[in-house]
Amino acid sequence: MKLRLHGTWAECAAAAERLRRTPGLHITDQSRPYPDRGGDLIRVYLTVRLGLTSGDRPSQHVGEGRRR
Repeated sequence: MKLRLHGTWAECAAAAERLRRTPGLHITDQSRPYPDRGGDLIRVYLTVRLGLTSGDRPSQHVGEGRRR
């Protein structure tokens, strides 16, 4: 899955670091910072993989409901 962080350089760095320490969330790639048009904010894109942690149970993927 792709996540987009949008904020100041410091905010994006802090958010990425917190996400790296989040159990069950594995960051596999991080883009370079892209400047926002006409402002001081940046965008950073993270590619993440969700892993199961203790207590989690597998669930259906979004859009995969029961069909009749």
